[in-house]
Amino acid sequence: MLSDYLGQVCTYKSKRGTNVYNEPVFEEKEILCRLVDKFKVITNSKGEEVVSSGVIQCVEHIKTGDLINDRKVISVSYMTSLDGIVGYRGYLL
Repeated sequence: MLSDYLGQVCTYKSKRGTNVYNEPVFEEKEILCRLVDKFKVITNSKGEEVVSSGVIQCVEHIKTGDLINDRKVISVSYMTSLDGIVGYRGYLL
């Protein structure tokens, strides 16, 4: 059921570690998602209030610090559809 609403394709970059210069190293792939550009005040993982510029919904396991279309994921929550599929909602900076 959730998969029926995922009509967009975004570039997902998952952080896989750091290089010798302590810069993040990312693994990149295309994922199906629903991306909505809207501004919203949210609380990030550090407890700070920040302004999010977009919301993504997907079934890919996203984490705080990952990148979606080169926009940083600043907060993540999950939901379970009526079909039992776990989906993720990420707020983007």
